[in-house]
Amino acid sequence: MSHLRFLLPFLLLSGALSAQGIQFEHTNFAEALNKAKTENKLLFMDAFTTWCGPCKMLTNQTFPDSAVGAYFNEHFVSLKMDMEKGEGIELARKYGVEVYPTLLFFQPDGIVAHRAAGFYPAAQFLQLGETAQDPKRNLYALETRYRSGDRDRPFLRQLIDARAAAYDPRAAALAGEYLDQETDLNTPENKQIILRFANDPTSKAFKFLVQNRKAFEPQVTEGEVTQFISQVFQNYLQTNPTLPPDKVQTLYATCYPEQGEKAASAYRLMYYQERSDFKNYTVSAVDHFKRFPTENPDELNEAAFLFVENTTDKAMLEHARTWAAKSVALHENTYNQLTLAKILAKQGKKTEAIKAAKRSSELGKATGMDNAQAQLLLKQLGQ
Repeated sequence: MSHLRFLLPFLLLSGALSAQGIQFEHTNFAEALNKAKTENKLLFMDAFTTWCGPCKMLTNQTFPDSAVGAYFNEHFVSLKMDMEKGEGIELARKYGVEVYPTLLFFQPDGIVAHRAAGFYPAAQFLQLGETAQDPKRNLYALETRYRSGDRDRPFLRQLIDARAAAYDPRAAALAGEYLDQETDLNTPENKQIILRFANDPTSKAFKFLVQNRKAFEPQVTEGEVTQFISQVFQNYLQTNPTLPPDKVQTLYATCYPEQGEKAASAYRLMYYQERSDFKNYTVSAVDHFKRFPTENPDELNEAAFLFVENTTDKAMLEHARTWAAKSVALHENTYNQLTLAKILAKQGKKTEAIKAAKRSSELGKATGMDNAQAQLLLKQLGQ
């Protein structure tokens, strides 16, 4: 009975601690790691910031869970570290912490055994802890197998998932490597990997996605696939801003096989315009509007205006006059009449130029737009 009297408070205290969730150490990283070494446990570190929403969700919802507390208090030494204060700044640099929260599990020797990122509800967080403890399933073990040359297909899928859970950008590269070796991309597993990681429009997997959109239903709709393709295309252009037009043409043809040539042709115009390469711009514009006629008056006027501002070539100016006249016919306004007037003046057609400039001035005045440029041109023409 006397033993029970002493044991009962201990059991009550133990149960209370578990019910309180994870018991975090109030110390620095080195001391927490040393305690983990002494107790032969892993060190779990919650790498957080004060502004991070998912970090707060972990703190308020997951860490206080009694089951999480019981498991983590038994198997881990736990530490919370603000990665924007004190030693957290250096630890973030040392361990490549770039997303929050990052959840790091250290071996007693300081090697990262496992890592993940983002919010986990209690049940999934317990699974994460179990994986971190497993010397065959944690990320360190998987990376060691990969470095040793293991390329077993189920293993590679496991490593892809582990890297993705850690927000490791190498997950996409590994997925590409895996898919490049696959003879049949039309399996449920491979299609899922493609939808998650096929972010390189030059890859075999991405080309399969473009050419077989229907095969990905009902996991995703055709509209969602189209949106995914567009996002990959835009991201690739943004990360490769100096792609020459021929490479972009290939890219358009891959992503948009039905309209790729027209889109690539339009890109060439933008490419040369942005670089003020108007010699190539004018040649490309003539080719573009010949192959892809447009009924857009603004598009026609913009091209004509760039011609009149940047070339004296008679043949090129005649192309510009045709576009400006068509723009006026489609939707007359002060701007395209002014462009037409400038072209006519440059061609030496003074009477026609004066007529167009006067019309531009009238339209500007009538619509409350600035007609100063038209007035200036009329003055230059002796009016």
